[in-house]
Amino acid sequence: HGVGPINSSMGGAGTGLPQDAVAALMYNPALTGAKPGHQVTFSTEFFTTAIHIDVNAFGRTGNAKSTPALGVVPAFGWSYRHADQKLGLGFALIGVAGFQTDYAQQPNTIIFDRAQDGGFGRIFTDYIVMKIPVALSYQVSPKLTIGGSVNVYRANLAIAPLPYQVFDTVAITTPVAAAGTRFFPEGGNQNGRFAIGAQIGFYYTPNEMLSFGASILSPQNYSPFEWNSYFADPTSTQYGGHRTIEYDLDGPLMITTGIGIRPNDKMQIAVDGTWTKYKGVSGFGSPGGIVNGEVQPFGWRNVFSVKAGVRYQATEKMDLRLGYAFTQMPLQTHAVLTATGAPATFQNHFTIGSGIKVLPSLTLQASAYIVPREHITGPYLIDQLGPNPFPTPGVIDTSNKITSGTVGFYFTF
Repeated sequence: HGVGPINSSMGGAGTGLPQDAVAALMYNPALTGAKPGHQVTFSTEFFTTAIHIDVNAFGRTGNAKSTPALGVVPAFGWSYRHADQKLGLGFALIGVAGFQTDYAQQPNTIIFDRAQDGGFGRIFTDYIVMKIPVALSYQVSPKLTIGGSVNVYRANLAIAPLPYQVFDTVAITTPVAAAGTRFFPEGGNQNGRFAIGAQIGFYYTPNEMLSFGASILSPQNYSPFEWNSYFADPTSTQYGGHRTIEYDLDGPLMITTGIGIRPNDKMQIAVDGTWTKYKGVSGFGSPGGIVNGEVQPFGWRNVFSVKAGVRYQATEKMDLRLGYAFTQMPLQTHAVLTATGAPATFQNHFTIGSGIKVLPSLTLQASAYIVPREHITGPYLIDQLGPNPFPTPGVIDTSNKITSGTVGFYFTF
């Protein structure tokens, strides 16, 4: 949907239309040289999700919700180009990705039943990615600017339980659990990793009405996240004993193109297209679902996004913005179950925003967006993990929606 109040309220479009430093350093480093002078943005986004899970399996039905939590995403960006110089500079600290869920262990929900009753028990996930780009741009000609950035990423991840490769299987039936029951260890505390990436782009203005931009963002390769965990089988003599578990979760390559249109002095239009490559990326690009009796988290596909926004200068001191973005759902039907920790069902984003100039160099910015509830349904394959698979796979329906608001300050001097 975008980053910062200006870009976000234009549907996230802005690769070919200069907006502010945050948008430039997020989508196209060449834009750090598009405007002379200092451009500074401080903003904070506040958002909530509403996740619903419905399951029909084992001849039973169950449903549950994730406990809602207020997400807070900061963004800071600075760019500068002297009016008489060709070089531009930029630096930012941007919250760029993440997910969070907190499902309580609940009887009769099936998926969140205890492991010995056929479920996973409580599920908790928390993933946050910060992008810290340092950018340089160069004005090749009055019409063409090129740019690049070195990006430092900091990602923090927690997954409890972690249903991947390592698990404990009950050997002998006891009053606690039947033989064959699987218990999964936890990666419950946030574990952090750094990654280094790069981004290159260009910005071209053939005339005052049109402008074009494009950029390529390299994949982000983190070292595997690693946790101090424990043996999870309560029937084992090793129960509670220390073990180390790990999970590899990397970030995708992205290719973005955009166009800016200025029909008159008061209106600006931005349209972007983005391709995001999840396939083959460790973690997100896993097969998904249940493969050879093992849980494969995520299982996301490559996605294409279209974004569009309009900015109108209503008065000398106030502008209004509207935007829309459509993103293909990364989830696939065969992997709905294993996307429970990151139910990205989002497709349609509707955005709105405004800026009010309170001082010659300071504009107050605000935006909001909603993502209506979207559903995806697939097989509930946890019943295929045990020694006696249920004859007919169950069905799981996952849905989610987002409500968000962003406020910030935009300085120019």
